[in-house]
Amino acid sequence: MSDTYTQGKTDLAGKAKEVFRDAKAKAAGLTDDVSRLAKDNAAQLGDAARDFAGNAKEKIETAAGQRKSLGADYVGSLAQATGQAAQAFENDLPQAARYIRQASAQIQGVADTIRERDVRERVSDVQDFARQQPTRGCGDPWLCRALRFLKSTSPKHSPTFDAAPENSHDTIG
Repeated sequence: MSDTYTQGKTDLAGKAKEVFRDAKAKAAGLTDDVSRLAKDNAAQLGDAARDFAGNAKEKIETAAGQRKSLGADYVGSLAQATGQAAQAFENDLPQAARYIRQASAQIQGVADTIRERDVRERVSDVQDFARQQPTRGCGDPWLCRALRFLKSTSPKHSPTFDAAPENSHDTIG
């Protein structure tokens, strides 16, 4: 009976090893399947995120373009009104009319720049100007608020403005 018992024990141990090998192989197969599925889902999630970001960017650029056009039209109408004011001053104060016409031409130049340039370029230009000459740009409270907003939305946050140049009291021109 001892031989039968030993042989049965050996057969049982062999079967246990075989069951363990099968379980290990199935676990490895499941691990491979799960890994493959995770990679596939991650790729699909990445594609969906890129599509979402692309759509959002397109909508933002469209909205910014529309706002840019409206802004350019508004600034252009200010240039027209300034030109009409120059005509009103022509007979009584021709020197003042000349300065007003120059201002009108500069305002029209701003309107044209708004129409022609990319929004990111204009934001960068305003930020650069504000950093180089902060006292010149902040005479108007609206402009100060706009500059603060542009600075806060900038991808490169600058902690402080540069020091104003010595001739910061000159007029813009």
